Amino acid sequence: MGKIKNIIDKSEYDVVGLLPCPIKVPIEEGFNYMIDNLIEELDFKYLVEGNANYDVMWMDESSHVPLKNELPKIIVSAGINSFYRRDFRKKAINDNYFKKINNIEEEANKGELMDLDGNYNIMALNYLVMVIDLTKLNDREIPKSWKELLDSSFKNEIAMRGKKGKYCETTLLGIYKDYGINGIKKLRELVGFGGHPAEMLINIGKGVKNSPTISIVPYFYAKILKNNKNVKIVWPEEGAIVSPVTLLVQRDISKNLERVANYFISNEVKEICKIASLPAPEDYLKYLQENNLKLNWLGWDFINNNDINKLLIELNEQFKM
Repeated sequence: MGKIKNIIDKSEYDVVGLLPCPIKVPIEEGFNYMIDNLIEELDFKYLVEGNANYDVMWMDESSHVPLKNELPKIIVSAGINSFYRRDFRKKAINDNYFKKINNIEEEANKGELMDLDGNYNIMALNYLVMVIDLTKLNDREIPKSWKELLDSSFKNEIAMRGKKGKYCETTLLGIYKDYGINGIKKLRELVGFGGHPAEMLINIGKGVKNSPTISIVPYFYAKILKNNKNVKIVWPEEGAIVSPVTLLVQRDISKNLERVANYFISNEVKEICKIASLPAPEDYLKYLQENNLKLNWLGWDFINNNDINKLLIELNEQFKM
């Protein structure tokens, strides 16, 4: 892996697509094909990259709220990041930074996924489940829910994404939403491993002594182990915690940039995301209903009523104690 670039120069690009690992390459290939075949004269600069290569979005370390002309015209980003912080959302909504993409059907965004303010388009869903190493249970019950996990005896046996005082924002916010600061404190007692999800799963099901018993990981990683008899994937009863892949499109963009925006919501991209188990909302809600499964989404009320960046600092502080 190349050197991580912490801060993106926001003045450098008109299009920035920071994508989860499993969809980065096929979406980039389709994007480049579009550039080569559908756009006659390239009048914009772009970056399509894996989200893991940028561990800090450009607002995280600054109190400055960027003006509309300081941002790329089109942004794709993963997770509950600095675009969700309160001061940015307030200014972006009040000053009409972004627009709704009409091709994303309202019917598809049931379950509070649709942003009624029309700024944030959720183009794909990354969702977190529990992966259990059955060789390390020692006759203990498998937790069926986040609540059962928090009340369990798996002290220092749980793995979650992150390390060095900065842990998975989606997990922290999802647990806090339902179980408050006490839930975060319980989680801290349970977490004994951090890192990238791929690292967490290397030894799972092998009975390795110094390895997690339960890992909280995206489903697209968990499904790799679905045929391993020593592993059980648990979709929590309250729902798999959702991490959104968000598309932001500025108003009054060029015809070429409209083509770019339409590419990110095209059937081609939806199929790529679906195959990678990061489906568009419209491709998955029916499946969830048919299989009696739930998604645990923070909800726009929670996002509006909390200062996300400050809250994440507070929640991560619990892991330093």
